[in-house]
Amino acid sequence: MTENPPSEAGLQARIKDAVRDWVAYAHAHLGFGRRPLPVPEVRLDLRGRGAGLAVISPRKRQPDLIRLNATLLREHPREMIEETVPHEVAHVVAYRLFGRRIKPHGREWQDVMRAFGKDPSVSHCMPAEPTRRLRRFAYRCGCESPVELTSIRHRRVQQGAVYRCRRCGERLIFSGESA
Repeated sequence: MTENPPSEAGLQARIKDAVRDWVAYAHAHLGFGRRPLPVPEVRLDLRGRGAGLAVISPRKRQPDLIRLNATLLREHPREMIEETVPHEVAHVVAYRLFGRRIKPHGREWQDVMRAFGKDPSVSHCMPAEPTRRLRRFAYRCGCESPVELTSIRHRRVQQGAVYRCRRCGERLIFSGESA
């Protein structure tokens, strides 16, 4: 008998429960005392290769936010719930415990991950496709081979930015063609 994949609503509920559970665990075990640790808002609106992103609210009245990749959640629900959720909650917890001057994956964040019983790895290993393909443009310099810049950097050059070749150090000049 094959198991049906969980519904979108079911996955969202499991994610929100997991976030709530990790916040409660952090509050009980990591020295918050009587200070409240609000549960972050959860959105499934992240795209691209990233699995999750913690957005810390600068205002105390607004909730922190955890953004998750809905595509990766559908394709890898177990990994997202067991790895990505505690990773992102640890960002919020570390910020609330140690303040805003900490490094995103620094010692404080790593300590929170270890307190959660999780490996403090920075990136996920789930296969993810980029959401967009950037056009590339050919540029030349003192080197024999052309250099390619993405459409983003090409547009910046058109607006006056200057890029230099990493090998020869000369200014990159647009060759007039797409790569």
